[in-house]
Amino acid sequence: MKKFLVIIATAAAMLMASCSSKDSSIIVGGDSELDSLSYALGSNIAYMVKYNLGGVDLNFDELGKGIEDVARGKNSMSAEEADQMLQSYFMSPRDSVEFNSESHRDQISYAMGVSQGNGMMSARVPAQTKWIKQAFKDVAADQSVFGQGQDAERLTIGLMQNWFMVEAPKVFLKESEDFLAKIEKDKKWTKTESGLLYQIVNEGDAEVRATKPTDVVTVHYKGLNIRGEQFDSSYDRNEPAEFALNSVIPGWSEGVMLIGKGGKIKMWLHPSMAYGERAMSAEIGPNAALYFEVELLEVKNDSLVEEPIEVEEVVEEDAE
Repeated sequence: MKKFLVIIATAAAMLMASCSSKDSSIIVGGDSELDSLSYALGSNIAYMVKYNLGGVDLNFDELGKGIEDVARGKNSMSAEEADQMLQSYFMSPRDSVEFNSESHRDQISYAMGVSQGNGMMSARVPAQTKWIKQAFKDVAADQSVFGQGQDAERLTIGLMQNWFMVEAPKVFLKESEDFLAKIEKDKKWTKTESGLLYQIVNEGDAEVRATKPTDVVTVHYKGLNIRGEQFDSSYDRNEPAEFALNSVIPGWSEGVMLIGKGGKIKMWLHPSMAYGERAMSAEIGPNAALYFEVELLEVKNDSLVEEPIEVEEVVEEDAE
């Protein structure tokens, strides 16, 4: 199991593996010019297979096929099935025979490809399968274009870190801002000075409302990203959330103060009013614009709260 976790921790987990993404970011094939990021992703997977799985001889052709099938939406097993198969294989004791048959080897290799492909899809990495598969081939033959040894490893990790820490936040910020600019053109939405876009569905009780960030509120809510993926819902849990407004993301603090008890508001939050560059989950990546519907059930003004309520970032915690 430990060896299985090595590859998941270094590759799939870094990509926040999940099957939630609806749009493929993986390009089957690719340009003729070397795509360094794709080659680095393929190299990282190949290094883990070759050096950190105890010499298990996976079929790189089937591994690559698994990734391509995920990109096409034609994978013959789900992400959950693939992960279960891999866990079962790497957790089970094995004798000197690694696989029961050649078809068993292909099946495990394909499952690894499906798992890795879903990780890339979830992180929306612009990967080209041509260069991922080329990296598989080159690393297997000790002919990587990045060279050999620690220098190659540093280059591989450096290219991946540059994407996730530098380039991806820029790409997703532009995506979010372009999306919000289209929302803003719809006259049904009002924009505050801070940039909050909102629609008030129900004003609620004008006499009972939160007026300070230290006020405590009880709400029902749901949250979605710009692709329409729901990442959280107190309605689904049938459990309202209670928190002080200064304990949650800025967009919430401002938006909830716009309605009274019994009111309901719809909000679009710029990343700066949500989680910024932090990637909170597969559905909430770096610089994600977020949509919330919030229904205000109760309000306790801070002067009425007998003791401070210790509240973690409710929305943040639930989204993880």
